[in-house]
Amino acid sequence: MTLGSVLAVADSDSYVKWAAATLDRLEAVPRRELAVLRTPIRPDDAQTTAAVAGTGWAGRVVDDHSLIGLAARLRRTRPDAVLVATTGPAAEALIRMIAGLPYRPVVVTGLPGMSIPATERALRFRSGADVFVVHSRHEREAFALAAATVGVDPVLAVNRLPFLDGSADVDAAPDEAPLSRVVFAPQAKFPTAPDERRAVLRSLATLARSRPDLEVVVKLRAVAGQVQTHDEPHPYDVLWRGLRDDAPVHLATGPLAAHLTPGTALVTVSSTALLEALAAGLRGLVLADFGVGDENLTTVYEGSGLLGTLRDLEAGRFFAAAPRWRSENYFHPEPDELPAVLASLGTLPPVRPGPPVGGRRAQARRYARLALPGLALRGARRRARGQGGH
Repeated sequence: MTLGSVLAVADSDSYVKWAAATLDRLEAVPRRELAVLRTPIRPDDAQTTAAVAGTGWAGRVVDDHSLIGLAARLRRTRPDAVLVATTGPAAEALIRMIAGLPYRPVVVTGLPGMSIPATERALRFRSGADVFVVHSRHEREAFALAAATVGVDPVLAVNRLPFLDGSADVDAAPDEAPLSRVVFAPQAKFPTAPDERRAVLRSLATLARSRPDLEVVVKLRAVAGQVQTHDEPHPYDVLWRGLRDDAPVHLATGPLAAHLTPGTALVTVSSTALLEALAAGLRGLVLADFGVGDENLTTVYEGSGLLGTLRDLEAGRFFAAAPRWRSENYFHPEPDELPAVLASLGTLPPVRPGPPVGGRRAQARRYARLALPGLALRGARRRARGQGGH
């Protein structure tokens, strides 16, 4: 199948970033468009600007639509494929809406970062998609098992994470510049306890005081009051102000790439940002103080050589990823499979979404969030401001 057009639909900062970069990689498609779905987690202008930095959408206005408006756009423009780049509840609604269109586009979906463990829930929300994009050999194996359990059968296409800039060479040259900057990349969901988050900040402060030659940065995806893909009950900017520590720790927003220069090391609990640092040949550290396992999305780092502790952070010890781990996890040398998968598709049967996920109340809440995004967005921002005071 030859595609003349594809429309990507995203609903949060991380999905906008993934969608824009994925579209850039579909170079053979003449018409590629990006739209944002109005939901309570729709990114604001600053977040959108950061998300599309370095892509073909940098400096351009990204259209946004309600679910009804998006349906009208699809009927009017009839793209050959729709990239459903949204959180699960929105993906479920979009695929059901696509099933009711008067024509049959290819439905592509996926997740915007590391997706181990592979969850059945992610597949149930996206049931009916023709192609599910994964980002490593490890992920394909995991999602194949989950799909068999759920009873869905999308084509699993292995693409490198699109913002790794094609640097999937297993033998990428390591950064040998003297350490000059340490960047902490938070993950919105982990660690969950505020005291654990404060412990990370205190270790960063210890490093900053003991190594005045280093720039120590907390790179935020959002500040308190901004919405993002996952709720963050205890934002780091609020916790840092509460510590009243005068250590030279800098809080920054904007594109991560601006910080990933030679001499930088990146520390995280489980953020995909670490992969961007590794792609640039930089050193990294995955904090294992809060456990290693599926519950905080760190299982994937077992065997990576990147696991360490807050003591390593305070001492300025960072590591390079093991070559074998790189090749199995996100840095495989093979080319992206999505273009070939799309080209191989023939005549497709009607889109068949699976049964709705969850009970009727959960379904009603999800529908209201999509059908009445203004009311839901105001509620989400009130919650974010309230959480900022904790």
